[in-house]
Amino acid sequence: MRAVAFTETGGPEVLRVMELPDPQPGPGQVRLRVAVSGVNFRDIGVRKYGRAEGSRVPEPVVTGIEAAGVVDALGEGVTHLRPGQRVATICPGGGYGDLLVVPAAQVIPLPDSVSDLVGGTFAMTGLTAWHLLHTAARVQPGDTVLVHAAAGGVGVMLLQLARRCGVTVLATVGSAAKAETARRFGADAVINYREQDFAAAVRELTGGRGVDVVIDGVGATTCRGNLEALRVFGRLVSFGRASGEPQLGLAELQQKSLQWAYFGIFHAWQQLEVWQRGVAGLLPLVASGAVDPYVTETYPLAQAAEAHRRLEQRLTQGKLALLH
Repeated sequence: MRAVAFTETGGPEVLRVMELPDPQPGPGQVRLRVAVSGVNFRDIGVRKYGRAEGSRVPEPVVTGIEAAGVVDALGEGVTHLRPGQRVATICPGGGYGDLLVVPAAQVIPLPDSVSDLVGGTFAMTGLTAWHLLHTAARVQPGDTVLVHAAAGGVGVMLLQLARRCGVTVLATVGSAAKAETARRFGADAVINYREQDFAAAVRELTGGRGVDVVIDGVGATTCRGNLEALRVFGRLVSFGRASGEPQLGLAELQQKSLQWAYFGIFHAWQQLEVWQRGVAGLLPLVASGAVDPYVTETYPLAQAAEAHRRLEQRLTQGKLALLH
């Protein structure tokens, strides 16, 4: 099969299209013939740092954690899927390959109303956003929520899903164009963090009270401001560290009796009941068009490095996809 892979960690230039052996499904697994691979920020971390310490990797690593296509082969014991069926999934790795083997229980059958492009780009960001709101933050109607990087893949999904929860959404972005996107997808107020201190802006917007919830995939550069932006007994939910590890201690949380939680989508992926709850909550919204992953750029496999470069340099909005 063809796959975008690397044999040494580093910049986007380490990514190459390679011919690799076809993976074979084992018991309880299914093999997909991939049509679309979603590009996610986590892919950049794998490319830069690998899956183990050191700058070398022992074999070609196929990155990618999101894909859609058709069922190509079934492993022993799989009876609820059929060859040729259109499906989507997320996975710990391998999503940039023409063929992908995943657990059958984590495959999402796609209705006809969901295109391959949407199918290959909604699951990672959409299920992350759904669980951030409902499983981790447990938002309630009337809450005020601050969403960082609101024009990115997860941010756009958070905006669309949060507005359905009856909450007020404040959003941070880094440009006027991204501010317009955040407003389009449901932000009640938008803060350009390059022009304003976001914590001060939040306090002003909330009459000095602060927000009930901060949802943050940025990490190091926002963690101090998050504490200032939260109300007493507020909740900070982290799900990424695009700018580095957030450094917070118990003493800082104690000042307002704050709660700090972390959410990782692959913990939900491993817990079948949690996984299925998210799929049941999200897929009907995607199928009806009520929630859109907002794909803004597509690339052939051979241009995966360019997709990584643009995403890493914060030059994009919404989702990027590789077409097979």
